[in-house]
Amino acid sequence: MSFRSVFVAVVIGTALLVGAFMINWYRPRIVTEQPTASLILASGKCAECHINLQYSVVHEYELSRHAKKGVNCLECHQPAHGQEPLDHHGFTIAKHLTAANCRSCHEPVYQQYLRSRHAAPSWAAVYGKEPFTAEQVKYAEGFHPGSTDRPPNALTALEGTAATVSGCASCHAVGKPKDLFWTVLTWG
Repeated sequence: MSFRSVFVAVVIGTALLVGAFMINWYRPRIVTEQPTASLILASGKCAECHINLQYSVVHEYELSRHAKKGVNCLECHQPAHGQEPLDHHGFTIAKHLTAANCRSCHEPVYQQYLRSRHAAPSWAAVYGKEPFTAEQVKYAEGFHPGSTDRPPNALTALEGTAATVSGCASCHAVGKPKDLFWTVLTWG
């Protein structure tokens, strides 16, 4: 091998390395410098990882009052009483948030919500009283008589399970008994 071919190979290799470093230099820091678990725990900056996966969720959070007040993701995503915890990259979180997760900071609003039509009456509007315990029905009926102590909606039988789950339950799940009412009976 001649000196000239070795020199050309070294120059091309060096140019490729410099080019790679230059390209990497212009990449966002969030992509090139992933935070450690201890930094995320200390700062609550879950968005640094999630911005690449769920941009819209992170963007909505950045526009929220919680972000303006310095409330981080981990504070809201802590499992509430009775929720199944999920191990997420070394953090224990609640996979699906419910109204019960808001309770630790917003007790008056939570109690108002429990008494609203968005709680038990919302779920009962689709599935009737069968998913609820007798105590849950009694509690809800105290605020909206006839809204929870009722049969399933007739449309659920006509539409079928798949349409009910993907259509009706996607909104009415806000009052799902397992996500909401264990807190009423346990703490309320």
